[in-house]
Amino acid sequence: MSDMKSTARGTLAVLAGCLAAAGAGAAPAVAGEQVPVAVPLTGVENALHVKAPELSTGVPIPLPGGPDAPRFVAGRMLPEPLLPAVPLSSELPETRLEAPLSQVTGDHKVDHLGLTTAGSDVRTATPGASVNPPLTSPPADRFGLPDVALPEAAVVTPLLKTAPGAALDIA
Repeated sequence: MSDMKSTARGTLAVLAGCLAAAGAGAAPAVAGEQVPVAVPLTGVENALHVKAPELSTGVPIPLPGGPDAPRFVAGRMLPEPLLPAVPLSSELPETRLEAPLSQVTGDHKVDHLGLTTAGSDVRTATPGASVNPPLTSPPADRFGLPDVALPEAAVVTPLLKTAPGAALDIA
């Protein structure tokens, strides 16, 4: 590499630095299962001349899992399930809402209302499908000719499992 000019070496060094910086910047966004979001409500304060509530939450990032592989079943011509369900997992983010109530109630016995939901795991799966044509798999005793059967079609229902909870705070 002794015949490479210094400008080419400098260009390669800058390019390598840019790629490293882009890779380092992208890693934290993928590291978590949610993206935090602070909802700006200052426009409400300016428009209605009241103190706006504070709201912070997050957006869950679903992570796909491996679907069940189709398998052959005796007596069926097509594999079961034909369209497997794909599992997804994520975490519902913690959400916090705090709203001042001093101007709403008139008396100062209740200052604010708070609602907090804890983060919880979510497991879900996409719908799947199972189809069997009106023919069975060819048995050996019929010289490879299939039998006639009733056609079958089924949809595997989607799955959603979670355990959300919330706490209400009035002070």
